[in-house]
Amino acid sequence: MDFQNIIGKFMTEKVGYTVIVCSDTSEIVYTDSLYLEKCGEDITGKKVREACGWHQECPELITDGDAVEWEYIDASDKKYYSIKSARFSEEKREYEIHLLTDITGYMSLNRDVTKYMGFFKKLSKFQTAVLEKLSDTYYELLPLVADYLKTDRTCFLLQRGDNVEIITFDRKEKNYSNERVSRKEAEKQGLFAEDKEKGQAGDTMPASGDYILISGEISGDRYAVTVHNGPGTDGDALREPAFKSVIRLYIENGVMREKLVYESEHDGLTGLLNKGKYLSMAEKNFVGLDSIAIFNFDVNNLKKMNDLFGHEAGDKLIIKSADSIRKVINNKVHGFRMGGDEFLMVAENVTREETDTIKKRWEEELARLNTADDGINCVIALGVAYGEKGYDYAALLKLADERMYEDKKSKKKPGEEIR
Repeated sequence: MDFQNIIGKFMTEKVGYTVIVCSDTSEIVYTDSLYLEKCGEDITGKKVREACGWHQECPELITDGDAVEWEYIDASDKKYYSIKSARFSEEKREYEIHLLTDITGYMSLNRDVTKYMGFFKKLSKFQTAVLEKLSDTYYELLPLVADYLKTDRTCFLLQRGDNVEIITFDRKEKNYSNERVSRKEAEKQGLFAEDKEKGQAGDTMPASGDYILISGEISGDRYAVTVHNGPGTDGDALREPAFKSVIRLYIENGVMREKLVYESEHDGLTGLLNKGKYLSMAEKNFVGLDSIAIFNFDVNNLKKMNDLFGHEAGDKLIIKSADSIRKVINNKVHGFRMGGDEFLMVAENVTREETDTIKKRWEEELARLNTADDGINCVIALGVAYGEKGYDYAALLKLADERMYEDKKSKKKPGEEIR
């Protein structure tokens, strides 16, 4: 049996494509039936460089030497070819033989495999980072998510009772901001809107804007993690179910853990940290810093508001006061309700200029809140004390209290009682 003939027939009729070129004339002297079918015409006798674009990239061939394997991408028909070429002599003439194999499907699969290997390697690194922070507060996950997705902003929303806490991490500025809105306001703004979640399946994800990565409910608290889907955001990672599962596990674990301690550390009316938490932090966190700023607040006319309009109006005054403070707190500026109409804010490792900026921002936020047509004009006395390394915390606290009282007197109207 002539196996050589069978192999040749198999290569030309089943594998293809085979092209033979006369090196002396650069003319095509043979093409198999598969290549003819690909070309759609008989190219025998044509100059190879005119008829076959791939030939221009053929490496140098040595007569009767080893075959050379190379690759070519045909942009016109979006095909990827593996080509084996060799030069041989026959009847005192030299020829080139080229065997082209379409490996487009293989290369696409290879790219997908490479892509997913890269994804799982990236996901494994993300999981390791998450596990290292498992005992931290749940919003410490936001920087990891922002870096993983290459997004400039991530938010964590947590609905507790009638209010929604919104914690935002800015990747460019590398800081947090904190906001609290009512449940009604959150619904009005569509913060948990279903249409924001359509993109979770990857089919209707907006080209830009805020996108709900995950959402759910745990122990009666509704939560969501949103990201800003901008030009640099990794859209593929954004759609990966495994990535979302890691985040969901971390968030739900954190929410359950923090729910146990939240009520013991926060004021029920305002959501700010309470006096008990302040005393703990004053002992552990506010000593030995490079610098510190203490802001002592006291709300004017709370008793008058309670007496004239009832305690519900007084509560609204307290809430508005707390909201002005909440607008300026972040990961190094802490806000506390000490009781009644007294509030405290402590900023760690800030400069004098940053202290002035915090004070100015608070004044602007209070002024903005007072523009609301709610019949509640909030007037707050403030005293600020700043100290650098080696400061006496108790002395600074006393100084802030004295300055607050002086500010309270300056804001008193004629005949108005200071309280």
